[in-house]
Amino acid sequence: MAKLYLIRHGETDYNNAMRFQGRTDILLNQKGIEQAEKAAEFFRDIPLQAIYTSSLKRARTTAEIIGKLKGLEPQATDALQEMSFGIWENMNSKDIQKKYAKEWKDFFASPATTTIPQGECMLDVQKRAYPVVQEILDQYPEGDVAFVAHGGIIRVLICTMLGLDLNRAWHVHVGNASITCFYYWGRSYTLDYANLTQY
Repeated sequence: MAKLYLIRHGETDYNNAMRFQGRTDILLNQKGIEQAEKAAEFFRDIPLQAIYTSSLKRARTTAEIIGKLKGLEPQATDALQEMSFGIWENMNSKDIQKKYAKEWKDFFASPATTTIPQGECMLDVQKRAYPVVQEILDQYPEGDVAFVAHGGIIRVLICTMLGLDLNRAWHVHVGNASITCFYYWGRSYTLDYANLTQY
């Protein structure tokens, strides 16, 4: 039985400021780099066969730090990019709540189908990311594979793999540089652990 690892990128200054990043290509801050280095150490003795990553810099840098220790070249794909937050990108969460109160409420009550203007809903993210993850895993039926991505993407993948309603996605916590692990065989998934940050 093989293992699938979902790793969120390390911290950015936008995370600290509670700003929505989405597709905005923000770099890791120093703490984020250190988090990625610790995550790499976690994988030192884990026999990863491949690392796939979002093409956004904060995820790609995290993946490259892990890949360097493992001797693996991360493979980037746009399918793992963060959910697009449209007109909310670069905005602070408090400002969004003031300016877009109804949309904010709807988005957290029904994220599966509530689309931010010029952005995506979680169903869009699921349709974009999940088939690609499945296709990749089909190539490694007996090998451990890591995916470095974003909070929104990982929440959607966790819900999908567990058969949960996407409207529950915001009930799943995904910290910076956290590691979530599933056993997988074929297209069946069993959660081993989620949101591991103390490693």
